[in-house]
Amino acid sequence: MSKPILMGVVAAFCMAAISPVAAAAPDPAGTAKAERPDSATASTAEGSAKYCVIETPTGSHIAKKTCHTRKEWLSQGFDPLEK
Repeated sequence: MSKPILMGVVAAFCMAAISPVAAAAPDPAGTAKAERPDSATASTAEGSAKYCVIETPTGSHIAKKTCHTRKEWLSQGFDPLEK
């Protein structure tokens, strides 16, 4: 194989190896994401549905999940249904 072709093949393998790592990088801003409860985890009583927020603190790769009712979130000054 000639040297330019070999260099192109090596470059293609390097890009293919790096792209999944870049795509899986965490959100550097550490923004919170609210998720609505699904029917399996939500209680059937009115007003007792839990809303979970997933946060990734800056400088950490470990996400923290916090669940409260909407009333509890509103008392903390956060509306989980607001987009």
